[in-house]
Amino acid sequence: MNLFVIKYAILIGAILTSTALVAGPLNPQEMFSSDSTTNSSQITADAIYQFGSDTLYKEIDRPGNEYMKANLQGYSKELVPTEQLAQDFATNWAGAVSLYTTGYQECTDAFIQMAGILQMDNPDEKKAVCDRFRQGKEDLRSSEQYFQAAKASSTAGSSSGFTIGMVIPRVDAISSGAEDEEMDCMKAVLADRNGDEEGFRQDLTDAKQSLADMKRLNAELKVLSDDFP
Repeated sequence: MNLFVIKYAILIGAILTSTALVAGPLNPQEMFSSDSTTNSSQITADAIYQFGSDTLYKEIDRPGNEYMKANLQGYSKELVPTEQLAQDFATNWAGAVSLYTTGYQECTDAFIQMAGILQMDNPDEKKAVCDRFRQGKEDLRSSEQYFQAAKASSTAGSSSGFTIGMVIPRVDAISSGAEDEEMDCMKAVLADRNGDEEGFRQDLTDAKQSLADMKRLNAELKVLSDDFP
């Protein structure tokens, strides 16, 4: 596969370079030669990109290239980002970050309330704490869907593609942490109902550890983008 990629890159690079020398800067939206659109023999940038994309993905589908195929899974099959892809990425990214921020904050605030469950007298109030964890988890899961859509609107070789590739597994781990917190909260409420203070403290400790892991991952997300809280 590495040899193929090298040969493929050299071939496409040679085509693009030689064409650029004759026709000037590469523009996917314009013809390389004259302005006439009636000559079907003219070569366009779009045609070269499409040829490269088709060839690359056809090769990746062959046995033995599973690793490369897995790395490109979920990305747009366009080799070069387009304006439409950029717009779609921005829309999906904004929706994802908004839901992520809400879900993450909900889980953080719910943990603070969870520590005070022993002092709550109303069972519905205790249940509401766990409901906040559940809502936070659902928002985080919804944000994952938007992040996946953003990935489908980016190319693997772009900076946005690199970022989204790093973001998704971390958001998935944070969502799992939120689910663990929800379970710990429900167990803590049950322990409190049974008068099991030791069990309650253990459940609180487990939830605290899940939150610590989430905060660590969130810090990594903030390195990748200032959009994260």
